[in-house]
Amino acid sequence: MAGVCRPWEIAAGAGLETGESGENELGCGRPAARMRSLLPDFRGLPRPFWVLFVGTLINRVGGVVLVFVAIYLTEQRGLTAAEAGVVVSAYGLGAIAGAPIGGALSDRVGRRPMLVWSLLAGGTSMAVFGFVTSVPAMIAVAAVTGLLYEMYRPIVSAVIADIVDAADRPRAYSLLYWAVNLGASVAPVVGGLMAARSYTLLFAADGASMALFGVLVWQALAETRPADPTHDPAAEAPRGVMFGDRLFLLVCALTFALHLVFFQSFIGLPLDMRAHGVTTSSFAALMALNPVLVVLLQPSAGELIRDRRRMPILALASVLMGIGFGTVAWAGSPPAYAACIVLFTVGEILFAPASTSFVADLAPPHLRGQYQGAFAMAFTGAFAAAPVAGGGIMTAAGARWLWIACLLVGVAVAGGFLSMRGAERRRRTAAVVAA
Repeated sequence: MAGVCRPWEIAAGAGLETGESGENELGCGRPAARMRSLLPDFRGLPRPFWVLFVGTLINRVGGVVLVFVAIYLTEQRGLTAAEAGVVVSAYGLGAIAGAPIGGALSDRVGRRPMLVWSLLAGGTSMAVFGFVTSVPAMIAVAAVTGLLYEMYRPIVSAVIADIVDAADRPRAYSLLYWAVNLGASVAPVVGGLMAARSYTLLFAADGASMALFGVLVWQALAETRPADPTHDPAAEAPRGVMFGDRLFLLVCALTFALHLVFFQSFIGLPLDMRAHGVTTSSFAALMALNPVLVVLLQPSAGELIRDRRRMPILALASVLMGIGFGTVAWAGSPPAYAACIVLFTVGEILFAPASTSFVADLAPPHLRGQYQGAFAMAFTGAFAAAPVAGGGIMTAAGARWLWIACLLVGVAVAGGFLSMRGAERRRRTAAVVAA
């Protein structure tokens, strides 16, 4: 019936304010004839987007080194666990710096040249990494590789913001995130076959896949950077405005806090499973559940959130992540762990496109790279800090308190996003008036 919400939309939208079109903030209330299907929609996106999609997929299928780097460093190069940890940490520190540098340079130099350069240089550095043998050299090359390897990601996000209409950005970012996870689900298998033959081949293949992405961009992608504001009188914001953008900075802070929770999937969750006697085969099956769900469900996420206001979606995603990790405190069997993983994976699937498209909407056109680069630091910073935070809580207070803390953080972050609804609405209104 026209104008009638589906039951789950009524439940999700209860108590939310209505927007200008008459729907509530989750989009419920518009006529059924205008409801969009939740099936993946691959139509209408510009050709340059598909260049980035294919390049990302190639690069992620070939992104095999990080899966095996700890084994390589200890078993092939003879490093101690502590030395291997330092090398991996050096990569992480480089990655933290790489995203904002790449994004900012793409605003100044151009998207295409910086994207090509970072991909070709990153691929070369990864290949070189497979030949260095001394610990100091490995630390140095790892840091450089991390910096170069992460420079391209915010540039890709900025290009999508340049070429895709705001209404289609959630769908575009969702499909790109799908490509990332689709490739990442194949990479361990490909990497395992290569590692059985030669670790040198492993590094060469990773570098080659990144360089191939760079060649594809060079051949098939035109420059997309908007006109520099110094030459565009209509530009609405000066350089440096990002640091005064309180809404953006709050989104970054909340994203960092939430991903301190999410990245416990790499440290705290495996340790908890093993402590409860989960067998190796069951552990492998449980850890495969997350990427499988992302691959199956991610293409539909963009359509699900397309016409919804971002803050309620981000709040819902945060609650799901918090509950998913929080209930690990009472899990102890494979089915219970599986239920937890399903919950936080659905949160991940919703959060990724909603947050990236919101940042793209916030950024002045000539600062999209800078905004996406700074936003990426929320993820890389959380990835670096989460093992320390999770391990420290587990050691000092026990695993159950880690998961309770995750629940509390998820709920608090959700509250933070909901408190920003008014600011989001004012920002949208100002953008419409300016247009």
